[in-house]
Amino acid sequence: MFERLNQRDKRALTFGAVSVAVILAYMSVGPWFKDWQDIKASLRAKRDQLKVIAPADDDETAKATWEKLALRVPVFEMPLREKEQVPLFRDKFNDQLKKAGIKIKTLQPIGGKGARPIPGTMVKLLKFQCRGKCSLNQVLDLLAGLNSNPYLAGIEDLSIKFGQKDRRQMDLVMTVSTFAK
Repeated sequence: MFERLNQRDKRALTFGAVSVAVILAYMSVGPWFKDWQDIKASLRAKRDQLKVIAPADDDETAKATWEKLALRVPVFEMPLREKEQVPLFRDKFNDQLKKAGIKIKTLQPIGGKGARPIPGTMVKLLKFQCRGKCSLNQVLDLLAGLNSNPYLAGIEDLSIKFGQKDRRQMDLVMTVSTFAK
């Protein structure tokens, strides 16, 4: 049948077949190409975001940027058994109090011999009360640096009373807590 067609009809059929093949290829490859463009744009956006976080390719600048970012994120250690957790937390919190310049009168646990487990959990909440003398700047320094304590769970109570003779000196009563197994 193809032999009976003249040259013009053969060209028309060939052009039609090529057109159908191109249309089918466009219909099947088009969505893949669109997905590829979307992924490429998403990857470009992620790379730009990564450049904002770590702008340099050299090791020193990247390390400095990473350290700055790490300072913003609080550090937290998993709770240990009560006997191990108490001295770790007490020593670290005592160091923070000294670093802030607070004159400590007492730092003692609250709640008797042992803490009771929190209902529905496998951990205990240990509370410590600190009493001392300080100035407002020292309290603010302490509060700003508390997120560097890897054992601190929270501040339960904070009481500041101004001195009667010297208004710059304050009595601080602070209750902090930590978790233990």
